[in-house]
Amino acid sequence: MPIPRQPSPTTPALPARRTEPLVELIFERLAADDVPDHTAELVLAALSGQDDLTAALDGGTTSLDLAVPTDEALAGRIWLSSVTVAGFRGVGPERTLQLDPGPGLTLVVGRNGSGKSSFAEAVELALTGDSARWAERNSVWRTGWRNLHSPDPCWIVAQLHVDGVVKPVTVTRSWPLGATLADAEVTVTSAHGRHASLAELGLARPLELYRPFLTAAELGRLTAGTQSQLFDAISAILGLEAITDADQRLMAAARPVDAAIKGVRARRAALAEELTGVADDRARRAAVLLKGRGTVDLAALGAILDEPEEVAADGPLLLCRRLVELRVPAVAEVARLAEQLREASAEVQRHDGGRNLAALRSAELLSLAIEHHEDVGDGPCPVCATGSLDGDWRSAAGASLAQLRDRSLAARSAAARLTALLRQAHHLIDDIAVPEVDPTDSPLGEPRDVAEAPLDGPRSGVEAPLDGLRTAVAALRRVPAEPAELAAHLDARYPAVVAAAGAARAYAEGVLRQRDTGWRRAAAELRGWVDAATRLPEREATLARVKAARAWLKSTAARLRNERVAPFAEHSQRIWAQLRQESNVELGAMTLEGTNTRRRVAFPVSVDGADNGTALGVMSQGEMHALGLATFLPRGCAPESPFRFIVVDDPVQSMDPAKVDGLARVLAALAEQRQVVVFTHDTRLPDAVRRLEVGGARIVEVTRAERSVVTLRPASDPVTRYLDDAYALARNEELAAEVRGPVVAELCRSAVEAACHRMVWRQRVARGVPHDDIEAAIVDASRRLTTTLALALFDDAERGGDVIGCLSRRYGARAVAAYKACREGVHGSYLADLPGLVADARLLTEALR
Repeated sequence: MPIPRQPSPTTPALPARRTEPLVELIFERLAADDVPDHTAELVLAALSGQDDLTAALDGGTTSLDLAVPTDEALAGRIWLSSVTVAGFRGVGPERTLQLDPGPGLTLVVGRNGSGKSSFAEAVELALTGDSARWAERNSVWRTGWRNLHSPDPCWIVAQLHVDGVVKPVTVTRSWPLGATLADAEVTVTSAHGRHASLAELGLARPLELYRPFLTAAELGRLTAGTQSQLFDAISAILGLEAITDADQRLMAAARPVDAAIKGVRARRAALAEELTGVADDRARRAAVLLKGRGTVDLAALGAILDEPEEVAADGPLLLCRRLVELRVPAVAEVARLAEQLREASAEVQRHDGGRNLAALRSAELLSLAIEHHEDVGDGPCPVCATGSLDGDWRSAAGASLAQLRDRSLAARSAAARLTALLRQAHHLIDDIAVPEVDPTDSPLGEPRDVAEAPLDGPRSGVEAPLDGLRTAVAALRRVPAEPAELAAHLDARYPAVVAAAGAARAYAEGVLRQRDTGWRRAAAELRGWVDAATRLPEREATLARVKAARAWLKSTAARLRNERVAPFAEHSQRIWAQLRQESNVELGAMTLEGTNTRRRVAFPVSVDGADNGTALGVMSQGEMHALGLATFLPRGCAPESPFRFIVVDDPVQSMDPAKVDGLARVLAALAEQRQVVVFTHDTRLPDAVRRLEVGGARIVEVTRAERSVVTLRPASDPVTRYLDDAYALARNEELAAEVRGPVVAELCRSAVEAACHRMVWRQRVARGVPHDDIEAAIVDASRRLTTTLALALFDDAERGGDVIGCLSRRYGARAVAAYKACREGVHGSYLADLPGLVADARLLTEALR
C-alpha cells in the first residue's frame, strides 16, 4: 500500500508532542525518514493489529484501522476534597480529614502509630483497590487492616472535586464483619449517577499511569526493584505502548520464518550425507549437487526426482506396491453393517408384504368412498348397496384410513432402508479387488526374513499370500439371497478377508524393504527439502522486511521515548537540584535505554565534577531517597494527568537537615499548581516549612488516644500565624509604638487578606468555578484591601463602597475599625493599644472564616 509522503523537514528529528496522537507521529516519521513502502506498510500493519500484520505478510488486503481507543475520562481537573476513615488500620471511630480542593501544601503530622498513615493508605486503597505499601508484603502482614478496637463499622470514603462540577465524586469501600480485604463493597457516585467503579468514569487507566500516590515502599523500588520495573513505571506514562506491542508482534512473526530458513540451511548438509550412503545413482548425483558451494540447483534436483522408475519388466514388484496400497474396510465397520441388515430385515418382517398390499388397496377403496361421500352426501353404499354412508361412517372411515396410511408408510420406509443396506453390502463386496500377477513375470524369490515368509501354499514368491486372499474373497462373494443370511455371511466370512489382506500387505512390504536401496525414503526427504528450499527466497524477503520494520520501529521508539521523557528528566533534574543541597553528586538527564529483557533507566551522575557512571553505585541512602522523589514526583505531576493532587507518605527518610529544607522548597513549588498532601512523622519537615515561610501551607496534627480514638486538629494556618506574630510584636515594649505600629498593621492586613482568600476559595469551589478563574479573580482583587474584602463579602470586587456598611451591620464597630487600620495603617487611636488592634483583627478574621 503506498504510504502518503510529506516534504522532508530540514532537520531529521521531529519534536515529539506528548498530546499528539501516536499514529500521526508515526506517519510523520515514516515520511520524514523516506521509509520504503513495503516496510512502511508492515510497520503500520503491526501497529494496527495481528490480523493486519498476518495479511500484510501473506500479501493480502489490510484494513490498517489505526484508531487508538481512548477512555472517556472526566472532563476537568480532579482534586481531593476529603478522606473519611472508620474501623480501618489505626483509626477506630470515624474521622474525616478535610482538604482544600485546590493548589496548596497540606502537612499531616503525627508520631509513629498516631494513625496518620492510615489516611494515606485509605485514600490510595479507596481509589485503586490496593496499596503500594502492602503490595509485596506477605499474607500475615496484610491481615492487620481492620482496627482491633472498633472493627465495625469499617469503611473508607474519598471525595474528589472536579473543576466546574458542584457534586463531588464519592468513592466508598466498606467491609461487613468477617469480610476479607478483597471483599469490599464498592460504590461510586458522581453528577452522572451511580457507577460500579472509577473505570466507568474513565479513571482506571490514568490511575495506573499517573498514580498520584507516592509511598516509601514505591520509592524503595529505585534500589530494591529491578531496572525493568523502574523502566516500565516511567515508560508507561509516555504513551508509546502501541509501538511496544507492534514490535512484539513483529518479533513473534519473524521467529517462525527465521526458524524455517535456518532449518532448510541446516538440513542441506545432513541430507547430503544421507544421500551419499544410498546405493543409487540418483542419490549420488543429488548428493553432489547438495554439497556444492553456493546456491543449490533446485531445477536439477527436481529433474532427478522426476526420473521414471525402471520397473516395466518387473511385474511382481509392481504387484507388491499395489498390495501395499490395498485398503479394505475394518471388521468393526462391516460388523455394524451386518447388524443394521438384521435390524432392517426384522423391521420389514414386522410389516408383512402381503398384508401391506391388502392394506394399501383397502386405503385406496376407503379414500374413494370418502370422496364419494363428500360429493353426494349421505346415502347407501354404492358397492354393497346394503350399508349406509353417513356422518358416523365418515368419522370411522377417516380414522381407519389414517391407520392404514401410517402402516403403509412405515412398511415402505423399512423396505427402502433394507434395499439401501443391501446395495451398500453388495458394493462393499464387489469393491474388494485382488491384484493379479502377470504369469510371464519372473517370481520374486523367497524372502530372507522369517517374519516375512509367505503363507503356506503350493507356490513360492508373491503367489502364496495372494492364494489366501483370493480364497477369502471368493468365499465372501458367495452371497446368500436372504438379508438375514447375508448379515450372518458377512460376520462369518469378512474377518478372513481382512486377515488375508493384512498378510498379503505385510509380505509385500517385506519384499519392498528387501528390494529397496533406500532411494524411495531418501527421495521423499529430498522432495520435502526441495519444496522448502523453493520457498526460501520468499521467506528471506519476508524476514528482511520484518527486520527492516523492527529496526525502524525500535529506532523511532527510542527517539520518541527520550524526546517524551525529556520534560520529565528536566523536572527530575530541577527537583534534584533543590533536594541535593550540600551533596556533591550532580544528576544528568535521565534516559530510558534498551528493550525487552534489557530495558533500564540510566541516571548519569558526576561526583565533584568527575563522571562516575550511573547514580545507583555512588549515592548514600538519603541521596537515593531524594533521587526516588526526583524520579517519581514528575510522573504524578505529568501535565496529561487529570489528577491535580498528589499524596506523599513518609518522604523524609534518611535525609539530612539540608535535604529536608530542599524537600520543603520542592513541595512548595509543586503546591503552586498542585494539591500536595504529605504525611510525615518527622518534625523537621513542618519546621522547615515554617522556617522557610512557605506561603499557604496548612499543617494538621494527628494524635491517637486509647482505643484508637484519633484526633485531627490544625497546627497552624496563615491567618493564625500572621495574627500571632502581630500580637507578639504588639506586646514588645522594647520598641516604640510608632515603630511597631506599621508592622503590626501590615501583619493584621495579611491575616485579613488570607481569611478573605480562603473565604473566596471556599465559596467559589462549592459553586463549581474552575480554579484558574478563582485564582485570577483573587489576583485581580488583590490591588486593594477594599476590593479583596468586597470579593469575599459580596463575590464582587467592584462593590468596595459597600464594605464598611456590611462590616458594621454584620460584625460591629470593632470590625470596621480593624478594617480601616489595616487599610490605612495605624492611626492615633491604636498607637496606645496595638494589642487591641490585633484583637479586633482577630475578630474580623474569625468572622470571615
